[in-house]
Amino acid sequence: MIRIITDSLCDLTMEYAKEINIDILPLNVCFGEEEYKCGIELSNEDFYTKLEENSTPPSTSAVNPYDFEEVFQRYADAGDDVVAIIFSKGMSATFQSAYIAQEKVDSDKIHLIDCENGAMGQSLLVKTAVSLRDAGKSAKEIEDAIRKLLPQTKTYIVIDTMEYLKRGGRISKSAALIGGLMKLHPVLQVVADGAKPVDKVKGKKSCNAWLVNRLLENPADPDYPIVIGHSNAPERAEKLKEQLEEAGVKNPVFVTCIGPVVGTHIGPNSLGIGYIEK
Repeated sequence: MIRIITDSLCDLTMEYAKEINIDILPLNVCFGEEEYKCGIELSNEDFYTKLEENSTPPSTSAVNPYDFEEVFQRYADAGDDVVAIIFSKGMSATFQSAYIAQEKVDSDKIHLIDCENGAMGQSLLVKTAVSLRDAGKSAKEIEDAIRKLLPQTKTYIVIDTMEYLKRGGRISKSAALIGGLMKLHPVLQVVADGAKPVDKVKGKKSCNAWLVNRLLENPADPDYPIVIGHSNAPERAEKLKEQLEEAGVKNPVFVTCIGPVVGTHIGPNSLGIGYIEK
């Protein structure tokens, strides 16, 4: 049997993981002395409620190596092949934990992949791996196919407010103030080593328009879906989905709620897309 393993940064829910038969290992988020396992002890939606109620940013921590080792060893002992698609090592220590575990288990049945992308891109790659598994592909064939897609996997996020970038020390207080007064929304592209600013738009209506235009100018491969990620803004996500359809985008679209680790930095009401570029 082929086992698909990922981490909670992919923003797929634990319930959905059961439906498609994958393992999601949770990261942790702490508000003061209270620690929660992402997606298990704290839903993404409840996280944003706590985020807005607390003026001090929460802290987050990676999956520890032991958790990966336990899962890897259990499946290796059962004779299963493992394809583990993990959040970019340039942005989280979770991949390093998985690598340490792989070294300890020392099995050629473990295929470890750095997704080199943000959460939305990661979720697409996981869903693609599941489709390939269900189509009868071998673990090596799945690994090769996913690695081939890495350069084409794109993730963009339009930030609603600069307040949370300021809280996390990503921008200065003056930049946040000026941006707020001018109603500017930064556009970030998530790449292997972090999020880089690529543009800025003025006004909320322009946020959705930027994402639609990105897909029109650089179309998605029709063989793969598009993911819309939102930070507790489901109505905005559904509106963007409608706008993509109206613009003639034919790819299937699924929607996820961005989790605590990314949400800590971007704050609520932000919107993004992930897709495999044609």
